[in-house]
Amino acid sequence: MPTDLAEGEATITRCPSCGAQLLGDYCHACGQRRVDGRMSVGAFVGDVARRVFRFDKAFAMTFWRMLRDPGQLVRDYLAGRRQGYLDPIQYFISSVFVQVCVAAITRQFAPLFNRMSAVNWLESLTGVVAVKILVIFWMGTLWRLLFRPIRYNLAEIYVFAAFAFATTGILWAVLPLVDLIVPYPLGANSLLVAIASALVEAAYLTYAVRAFSQLPFGTCLFRVTSVLALGYLLLAGIVGLEHTAHWVLPPLQN
Repeated sequence: MPTDLAEGEATITRCPSCGAQLLGDYCHACGQRRVDGRMSVGAFVGDVARRVFRFDKAFAMTFWRMLRDPGQLVRDYLAGRRQGYLDPIQYFISSVFVQVCVAAITRQFAPLFNRMSAVNWLESLTGVVAVKILVIFWMGTLWRLLFRPIRYNLAEIYVFAAFAFATTGILWAVLPLVDLIVPYPLGANSLLVAIASALVEAAYLTYAVRAFSQLPFGTCLFRVTSVLALGYLLLAGIVGLEHTAHWVLPPLQN
């Protein structure tokens, strides 16, 4: 394999996968990223974060656009304009990674702030990725069945739901951090935890649906609350209320 030697390390000049001449950080023929020298721990962690969690600039840009103009981001994705931000599944998985990090930070800092109530906001993340991906399809299918939208097909609704529910998860992750800094221990009240979590989800989804569909606010609010209420009620009827609350809302800790 042709290489250029610099300070004792081999610099790869051809792609190890397809053999094409490398002209930049990525192979122009197959898309593989340039890898120079031996693998280090830092490079390994960075590669995992980039490939699996995508906790990088693209993630930050996706989150910012989902806050600023979620409708335009989803429309850009559906139109094939996808440079610079994540696809919906990568974004979803990265959002769960953020929640894991926040959970770890909260558990470390809650005793220092004498605010163990903050732990009550945390989600139990065992199986949460698989379950919440199913919730995306569950809610998206209900939306399609209830309101029969003409402009967007079922696959496009799934794309929107993945982006929107991922952003909701990140917003949920903010709640325990707020609990750490405000004077009142918000998480000490189990009912407040449930209400605040539900309001964050309904409020953001209403905003995102309005930006995406351009329907009147009242129509969006009615449809979002209808789908969420029916979806969670049906899910509770199938798997039980306790399992539903454990899967889709921050658990209320005793």
